[in-house]
Amino acid sequence: MSRKGENIYLRKDGRWEGRYIKGRKVDGKPIFGSIYGRQYAEVKKRLVLIKAELYQSETSILIFGSGTLKDWTEFWLENVMRPHLKPGTYAGYQRNIQKHILPSLGPMLLRKMAQGDIQNFANRLVHTMASSTLQGICRLLKAILTSAWHKGLIDKNPYYEIKFPKSPPRTPRVLTKTEQKKIEHSIKNSQELEYLLCLYTGIRVGELAALRWEDIDFENRLLHIRHSVQRIPSSNGNTKTRLFLGTPKSEHSLRDIPIPIFLMPYLENRKNSAAFPSASPFVFANKQGGYKDPRTFQRRISQLCKNLGILGVHMHTLRHSFAVRCLEHHIRYEILAELLGHASAQITIRHYVHCTEEDKRRSMDLLSLNA
Repeated sequence: MSRKGENIYLRKDGRWEGRYIKGRKVDGKPIFGSIYGRQYAEVKKRLVLIKAELYQSETSILIFGSGTLKDWTEFWLENVMRPHLKPGTYAGYQRNIQKHILPSLGPMLLRKMAQGDIQNFANRLVHTMASSTLQGICRLLKAILTSAWHKGLIDKNPYYEIKFPKSPPRTPRVLTKTEQKKIEHSIKNSQELEYLLCLYTGIRVGELAALRWEDIDFENRLLHIRHSVQRIPSSNGNTKTRLFLGTPKSEHSLRDIPIPIFLMPYLENRKNSAAFPSASPFVFANKQGGYKDPRTFQRRISQLCKNLGILGVHMHTLRHSFAVRCLEHHIRYEILAELLGHASAQITIRHYVHCTEEDKRRSMDLLSLNA
């Protein structure tokens, strides 16, 4: 049988089988129950309901408390958390669980997990990813274990006093001023306003794709960021992904950005252009009038920069470059945090403090013994 999703398999007879743990043997090995259906979605829905009933019953401690971290984690994500998560957030949790947490810790018995296991897990990952990514994964693991502790599945939460090893800071790719001028000149000639807008507002590619004409206040020169396009796992049981139009990354991402005055004629021309009819609600619509796939923007900027001999550029590079240009013009971190949609100025500082080293060096070079 080929597996699709959480313990759901496609049988040779064409039916879908959903398996769940309904008890345990004396030796702790699981006792499985099964449900069957012709449609993946039907089996998945019934499986969620059955597991929810088991969670509320007294057998949940036996089922999960005597099981592995994998048993509890998959249940926790699908039944405890998913109803309260945005699709994009759920997809991120699922990705980190399947890619990082379960391969290392999944087979361990929940009751036997110790602080040292988690610390070793963090130590192994520190050199493979940015510190912020590692901390996000560990926060997710902490939530999983804390939920198990509150449920009474474990007597003591093993997640305590975890020390995050320091990984070398990763400086984001930022366009030099010369590179930016070359790109701007090319953009102006080809009228690819979307990239100019990113360079001077710092919006994310998903926010760009979701931008509607109603989000632009032409009178007050404001950009209202209210939606975002994300790519999330498909819900029909296959490995493909689908586009989803929802709200931005977090509540802090809901923001208003002043539009530089020189961009207004470009926006007005685009709205009034016959090539971009106002019948579509989206500023950068696809041929059908809907929102574009963010990957379309990515492919185009990569090709454009490659033609200019500028390497290593992606859509987020434009956002990084906007942030650094703001800092070079002495815009305060707390204001930049609001423009970027960060939760706090500390996040902005952590991201971009290393990008201002060149500016510091130039300032120091102005000093001399004769000053």
